[in-house]
Amino acid sequence: MSVFDDSEALIQNRFWKLDMRKNFPETFRTAVFRKKKSGDFIEVTLFLSQNWLVKISPNSSMKFSLLDWKMFEPFEEDNGQLRRFGFSVSSTQNCKKDFYVENEETLDAWIMHLSSVCIMTDFENDFSLVKRLGSGSFGTVYLATNNDTCDMFAVKSIDKHIIIGNQGNLSNLMNEIKFMRKLNHPNIVKLHYVYESTTHIYLVIDYLEGGDLYGRIMKRKILNEEIAAKFTEKLLNVISYLNSFNIVHRDLKLENILMVSEDDDCNFKLADFGLATEVTGALQLRCGSPGYTAPEILRKCSYGLKVDIFSAGVILYILLCGRMPFWGRTNQEILQKNRDCKISFMDEPKQNISKFGCAFILRLTEPLPKLRPSAIDALNDPWFKSLSSPSLSQHCFDQRS
Repeated sequence: MSVFDDSEALIQNRFWKLDMRKNFPETFRTAVFRKKKSGDFIEVTLFLSQNWLVKISPNSSMKFSLLDWKMFEPFEEDNGQLRRFGFSVSSTQNCKKDFYVENEETLDAWIMHLSSVCIMTDFENDFSLVKRLGSGSFGTVYLATNNDTCDMFAVKSIDKHIIIGNQGNLSNLMNEIKFMRKLNHPNIVKLHYVYESTTHIYLVIDYLEGGDLYGRIMKRKILNEEIAAKFTEKLLNVISYLNSFNIVHRDLKLENILMVSEDDDCNFKLADFGLATEVTGALQLRCGSPGYTAPEILRKCSYGLKVDIFSAGVILYILLCGRMPFWGRTNQEILQKNRDCKISFMDEPKQNISKFGCAFILRLTEPLPKLRPSAIDALNDPWFKSLSSPSLSQHCFDQRS
């Protein structure tokens, strides 16, 4: 049984919908063959339109199937005299459609197109795990190689036992898949494939050699302002890109920022979209990580896109100061200071943070969201221009009271 069978999206989605809309932009089209109960084959036209599969019958009638959360499995039949190639698409164990194609090349083309929008089934045949890279409460990450191309990927392996029967974990997993498939940005980790076996879900993503930003700061301690500015500019551009889709990440932190290489402190990719959501109105869900969370969330107020701006301000503070702005011995202490949102630069008298840098951090971490800048506004802050100005040598050590 697929963990996605119980999802509300799939329950409400019968395999075929009739004439629901016209003018689908085509991604890929071929003739395919459906096997009748008599054993005879009937030719139909099948085309792909983003995440929709469209079938055109000989009488020109059209049926549409939303592919989100559907399983895709290629097959080959050989009776000793004839080899047939095809693939199946299924939404549940009792709702499966088989399509036969003319040759192996056509099957390969369908595999290439459908593997990016469906759930695949034969991970062990396609990939080999090389070594364990790390683990968390939601899964283990491995380095893996593609068995055909030898390309290297990171694979997030999730035990289905923590998904089945846990609506929150299932929702986070589906969020991560949905948003990572939708987004295409050089500073966002790309999700290449999703596989499901009898015991695990596998997310095949970019492999980045530089580790996460937390590990980088543990080694570097701090970054100089010029490097921190280049990094922050990219992070704000990512937030602006998300905002263009009305998407908020809600869990920006060092551990969710992956560095592309060991020797580049500016080039990164944002990961972990489990808490991301589309903003269609005021949000209420309390979520995030202690020390990074916008105070309006902790104060149980409604909130919107600007919570990611606050988290970006916290990250910039860490890059320049080498420590969290809200520190405590327990999560409760951290959350209380996070909620109060009093940021000080006085504990780091040797830090070379310009007055523009201090002001920019305070602007990003403004407790009132209506006074906090948008990502686009923040990108025009005087701090970015000041880095080539003599004013950079003027340092600040005051605090927000």
